[in-house]
Amino acid sequence: MVNIVVGLAAICLAIWGLVTYWWYTVDVIVAIFPVALLFFGIVAVMAGIKNTGLKATVIRSKGRQTPAEPTGKKKDE
Repeated sequence: MVNIVVGLAAICLAIWGLVTYWWYTVDVIVAIFPVALLFFGIVAVMAGIKNTGLKATVIRSKGRQTPAEPTGKKKDE
């Protein structure tokens, strides 16, 4: 019950603050928007690199070799 009362009081204070100081809210949103775009862009690029297998290619080109294919006898030998 106490959680509900505290939550409602916080909501009321937040609405009052948004109505009274709306220009500060707009300034904060304008300031956070480019940072959020940068963060989500980096996450999207990382997800794209993971899905394309580009990371494995980059690691191989730095000198790490992939495991050699097995040298067992072939069927026709």
